[in-house]
Amino acid sequence: MGATMARRFGWIPALMLAAAPAPAQEAADPALRDRVLQLVERLDAEKPEARDAAEAALKKLGPKALPLLPDAAGLPKARSERLAKVREAIQAAVADVDPSTPSAVTIHAQGIRLSDALQQLQKQTGNAIADLREQYGAEATNPSFDLDLEAVPFLKALDEVAAKAGVTTSPFTGDGSIGIMAAGEMGAAKPPVEYVGPFRVTLKQIAQQRDFQAGTSAANVALEVGWEPRIRPMLLAIKSDKIEVKDDQGREVKPQVAMESGDVVLRPENPSAEINVNLAAPERSAAKLATLRVQAEMTLPAGLKTFRFPRLDEKKTIQQGDVSVTLEGVEVDEQIWKVTVVLAYPGEGPAFESYRQGLFNNQVWLQKADGSKFEQNGGFSNTGSDGGRLGFEYMFVDVPGETKDYQLVYETPSKVVSVPLDFTFKDVPLP
Repeated sequence: MGATMARRFGWIPALMLAAAPAPAQEAADPALRDRVLQLVERLDAEKPEARDAAEAALKKLGPKALPLLPDAAGLPKARSERLAKVREAIQAAVADVDPSTPSAVTIHAQGIRLSDALQQLQKQTGNAIADLREQYGAEATNPSFDLDLEAVPFLKALDEVAAKAGVTTSPFTGDGSIGIMAAGEMGAAKPPVEYVGPFRVTLKQIAQQRDFQAGTSAANVALEVGWEPRIRPMLLAIKSDKIEVKDDQGREVKPQVAMESGDVVLRPENPSAEINVNLAAPERSAAKLATLRVQAEMTLPAGLKTFRFPRLDEKKTIQQGDVSVTLEGVEVDEQIWKVTVVLAYPGEGPAFESYRQGLFNNQVWLQKADGSKFEQNGGFSNTGSDGGRLGFEYMFVDVPGETKDYQLVYETPSKVVSVPLDFTFKDVPLP
């Protein structure tokens, strides 16, 4: 489409977004893959109790089994029908989970190694953690320590593990995980932190400035909002009229609403966002902010739909409920495969806008018949927007094999919800 149509529909063509470095082809857990395939084969077993047991076992495996379920095309009718019931049940269960509820971690261990603790954190919550110490030239030590965690929220548990191991965490990994880094000289610094559901809010800085020419003064509070990688939020909206600040003498410190940027579009590459709250400068006699309360709203996907296209070179549309995804085809340009996808969601207006922002967080990968995956690794562009339809071009770099070796798997939200993010810092020292 040309520039005229781009202006008409209000989108920017070829909006290239940063991507993580190209990963190697990732093999699915062989034991899990074999278990899933064995159970699928039993869905049309001769004995009814065997069929029922296989269906129940697949449902119990939950979301981790979804990407390993085979395409129903070509399967015997009875097996295909049972497989569809399994897929729908797992997707419904995922959609019913309250995304504002934090993942809970329970680890009771003496002398547990850091590597084992991190493995347990990932296994119990589904949140990705990457050890980046060697990548950044630090020694990847594996200390042991005691842990006594009982139903502790994931981010708080991760912070405790990091503190005991003498490392620190970073959300700036580029692949949606939380990174483990060497603590360095700044490792001893402990900024104020509040844990709210699946979120962690860190108060990073308070700065005050005086403009002698304009005769004005102001203050700025820099905050970092982090979240569990699994929830993939779309938007963060600060409620400027709900910011409440008082100094240690009970005086109100008014927010500078006109200077605020209310909405922050969130991306999946790094599970955090930095926000700034601008205030009138506190009185010079104030030594602390007695309370700093900020209310915001997070827009999250509350369930995912998975679309599987058995051939990359075949145009095909798949409909699930009100959502449809069309695979337009693939273009091979030397070492780059360009896959074009068009999505259609119901309606327009604010609800659709929430979907539209979230579509930038969609996940797409190539998958072989044996379940091995090749993640999308070359960035993507928004190719168009018209009513409830949006187009994307996804790029895959250095894919081993040929296009006929792969099917395309595409995940997109089935619905979105808004959850409150309400946090308060107390007795914050002023500069």
